[in-house]
Amino acid sequence: MFFREMFKLDFDIFTTSSPLEAIEYLKSNEVDFVLTDQLMPEMTGVQFLKKLKAEKITTDSTKIMVSGYAKAGEVKAAMDSKLIREFVSKPWSYDGIVNLLKELQ
Repeated sequence: MFFREMFKLDFDIFTTSSPLEAIEYLKSNEVDFVLTDQLMPEMTGVQFLKKLKAEKITTDSTKIMVSGYAKAGEVKAAMDSKLIREFVSKPWSYDGIVNLLKELQ
């Protein structure tokens, strides 16, 4: 996937095309960051993050939403409820993502 190829020299990246596949991976693998889009197959990014929280998966991981589609109220609610730490609007830049992740480490 494009994201994995772009950042593979800076970080160990795992990507999926399915939030359900991501949940299964995250149940048995520790990660520092979870980046999600709002528009995904099967569920939204907010629904995905709520499921992680409800099932106590990746409780210590920093969650970031990277999306070109997110209603302002949804983003604010997700931040207020601590579902996400940061929101990055598309189009994003390589340097912007790298700097954000290094800042949050």
